[in-house]
Amino acid sequence: MISLSSISIATRSGRGAPAAPLGSITVAAFSRDRTLFDSGAAFGRNIASVPLSGTGSPGEIVEARAQSIDDGGSTSTIWSEIATIDALGNWSATISAPGSASWYRPQVRLKGKTSVNATGIARFGVGHVIAVWGQSEPDRILSTFQDMTTPPVLTDNEAVQIIVGAAAGATRASYIVQNGAPFSAGVAAMADTLIRSRPGEKFAVIFQTVPGTDPRALVNDSDTSRMWANDKALHDFATADGQQVGIAAMSWFASPGTLAANYGAAMFPLFSGKMLDGTPVTFPATITYASGQSYQADHWFGELYDYTQTKWVPYGPHRFEPDADLLDATHYVGGAVQANFVNKQAARESWRQMLTSPLATMFLPRGIDPLTYVNGNDDGAGGWYDPGHPGGSSPDGRQGFARLTAAAILKSAGLVSWPRPDFDNSLWEASGAWVEVWSSAGPVTTTRIARGEAALGTTFPHWTTVMGFQINGQPARNTQIVAGRVRIYPTTGSFVSADVLTFGEGAGTGSLQFPEDLFAETWKNLPIVNLGVPGLTGIPVSAMPSPAALANTIAPASQVFTTILTPSTYFVQPVAAADLNGSQMTVMLEADSITTPGTGVAGQLFYSSNARVSYQILASRNLRVTLRDSANSALINAVQYGVIPSGPVKIVLSYDLVARWFRAWVNGTQAANVSLAANTGLVDTGARKLSFLGTDAGVSIAPGTWKRMAVWKAASADGSEPSTNLLKLIAAPASAANADAWKKGANAT
Repeated sequence: MISLSSISIATRSGRGAPAAPLGSITVAAFSRDRTLFDSGAAFGRNIASVPLSGTGSPGEIVEARAQSIDDGGSTSTIWSEIATIDALGNWSATISAPGSASWYRPQVRLKGKTSVNATGIARFGVGHVIAVWGQSEPDRILSTFQDMTTPPVLTDNEAVQIIVGAAAGATRASYIVQNGAPFSAGVAAMADTLIRSRPGEKFAVIFQTVPGTDPRALVNDSDTSRMWANDKALHDFATADGQQVGIAAMSWFASPGTLAANYGAAMFPLFSGKMLDGTPVTFPATITYASGQSYQADHWFGELYDYTQTKWVPYGPHRFEPDADLLDATHYVGGAVQANFVNKQAARESWRQMLTSPLATMFLPRGIDPLTYVNGNDDGAGGWYDPGHPGGSSPDGRQGFARLTAAAILKSAGLVSWPRPDFDNSLWEASGAWVEVWSSAGPVTTTRIARGEAALGTTFPHWTTVMGFQINGQPARNTQIVAGRVRIYPTTGSFVSADVLTFGEGAGTGSLQFPEDLFAETWKNLPIVNLGVPGLTGIPVSAMPSPAALANTIAPASQVFTTILTPSTYFVQPVAAADLNGSQMTVMLEADSITTPGTGVAGQLFYSSNARVSYQILASRNLRVTLRDSANSALINAVQYGVIPSGPVKIVLSYDLVARWFRAWVNGTQAANVSLAANTGLVDTGARKLSFLGTDAGVSIAPGTWKRMAVWKAASADGSEPSTNLLKLIAAPASAANADAWKKGANAT
């Protein structure tokens, strides 16, 4: 490995003529040999402005060019006038040089006195200057600790350099990545994918990465866990010769993932200097988002980057592994909420929503989700250690993650032509026998299938050919690859028009068992598309596709089920769960008719077993609402809103305790829009049972003729049904409702 910063640089003056009559000229050395300037590829350019300076005879005109040295000068630029030497004998200017496979040296001369010239000894190149921001996940690309893999053989020993030293006390240095001195196997893998994807081009990758840190700490000078001054010092070292960072890339979700649905609102000011509503931010500033949450920001990325020269690559989130066995993508076995995965899903959605803002002009198109790699390592004693980071014991670990990171950057920056794989098509078989989903990027497969490896066994129900799909919030158990498409079969019976199919909820990996899924390498069962990316079996299909792409098209039959007062039918969550341990919930009931309760009687439409949430229909047919927080403070105490019609009706009720509102709609007309008092942000912290059409004890029955009812752990600001975080769906026909695990009492008809 060659440390570029350790090379001594010199200049050469013209020779062969008397100095007095002809004059003199020098060109200042670059800070290191093989310094790289960005070509502007993120803006569709292929040329760099290279600052030069030096000394010489006052009043003389300076001409300069970039001399190509690896091709006999065939791609040298033409001589151009760039400056006039001032009275003190100094000059400075820029030259333009295109991207090239050759290194250049700067040459200068006096106009009309071509024998008076100078050539810089230090070489420079024009290519791609990339900064990767984050914490320990991308930092592991650099790591040699417990790295037991063999680096790939590089086809170009001078194409890629890395620049490191963001951590406190770290030495800032630059290194050429080459065979025999690859820095780490992860770095070599990243370099290999970059080199073979863009042969003949040069890359400088600046690792602005510090383990265990949060961007909110980075910009807060009072938080010493990560200091802005250290990252700025690395940036200044990397750009010491006047170059610009052309591409800054970020997939930073481990620590800031706790921002959940507020991720975009909280992070956007650091990129843009504005709030999402366009309000300018003057730094230092207190960034306030959601309903009063805030952090201190003394800096923003605009201090480092000129957005006429730099674009951001947004990608990810990356993989996150379960820390215990899961029931589904967001719940532990037993029903408790896996809050980390709920937060990561919400952060993913918020990140993507932020990118749609018309103010997000500093961002390139979204890159890929790096999901198909190995986290952690087998400890040799039946356990798995360090599951939060790319592993060093397999080429599919750190090397795989490094290659996916490179692919994300190349794709977003438009440096490759292959499309990002998304599930953007689906076909629901009319009788409900199956649904197929596929990607316009190409035939879908899995790593396991593409490598010809044996299928998973049947130890766990979610071990199926393609993992990550959920049907009505529960993991799909039977999936296949059929002619480049994923075919999903219903868990029981047939699909009906009310069924909801999702992919990549929670952590986006489909993993449920810890550590069994890690030993079984279930990451190999995630869907990929083979796009010929060097070093990768395929590119993972993005998690959380558009709900419209998976929308159910089965024609709804005239399906209803009827419940009566005696014998009663109601629906109760079988196992108490901490589903109220969140700030948002939406409940929907759709019916042909709801029976009017008797005088002095209330019918319980929806209920939690501690009465913190209670939605009722009264004898007057008014809707009555009770809502309390986890401190049992009454936010809404038995207040009546609107009238429920006696005919067909759809009721939607939603709250967001952090945003502090409750809203209700009856047949699309808003019946309530309530501002809530300050609260704990949670309805409850304990395990409770949720119920429809009665309490969990089977009283306050609400009979009617029903189409469907559902609850989501997400808010609806406009009365539409949330597209994610479906907790429960109960739907006609009667046979389906009666077979539902929540059904209590008599059968519906």
